[in-house]
Amino acid sequence: MMKSIRTFLILGFLIVNLSIQAQYNFLQGIGAFVGETSSRDRYKNGYPLDFKDDPTFLHAQPPSHNSTERESWSVGIYAEMLKGGDWRWVSEIDYCNKGAREEDELLNPITNQTTSATNKYGNLQWNNYLKRWIDLGFRFKTYAMLGVRAEYSMIRSTPAYSYIAGNARKITASPDVGIGAEFHLKGHWNLFVEEHYNPDVLSVYNKNKVTLWNRTWETRVGIIYRFKSGIGSVDMDCNAPRYHGR
Repeated sequence: MMKSIRTFLILGFLIVNLSIQAQYNFLQGIGAFVGETSSRDRYKNGYPLDFKDDPTFLHAQPPSHNSTERESWSVGIYAEMLKGGDWRWVSEIDYCNKGAREEDELLNPITNQTTSATNKYGNLQWNNYLKRWIDLGFRFKTYAMLGVRAEYSMIRSTPAYSYIAGNARKITASPDVGIGAEFHLKGHWNLFVEEHYNPDVLSVYNKNKVTLWNRTWETRVGIIYRFKSGIGSVDMDCNAPRYHGR
């Protein structure tokens, strides 16, 4: 009986120890960030511009154009995974505010009456990237990121062109390209800054010859706790000699 209990405890200890080792080898760090976003909408209207073929001015509702940038904010948490010298997998949850400012929304094509309004989209995102460390010779680490953002539009306010923007798809996926730099603070804590480019490749609205896309830039600053001290879970100077004893 005692022998069985001892064997069970030893096996349990080994399983827990191996699980912890696997977790530490796979999960490299966890972090959080805040960001500043700059986004705009792009409309393409396929109706002809001449009055003979378009007597009801459908080409002007809305006209083909790029809106003005809307500045807002984002916040998120993430985990960095995979044990490797160059490549990592980053998975994150991001609440990202997007939108667009319409300075001259055309209300009446006959009188050229216009108005100004701002469309706002509060999107909950699940983002996944491949992250590649790139050594540029600095004391801090630099990297590039390529991935996909899957997002759900939780909150919408669409006073401008509401018949289009208000009916855009709520669930979308879009590519993301980013660059960043990571700076060692102290112990297991690091600071990072990133710049992300996130355009809609697939339109979020495409009906009746009218198509809508969004494009967003996101600038981030955040902190990451790494389970091994240093930048990228490696020493800041990988070539430094180490003392191994005699």
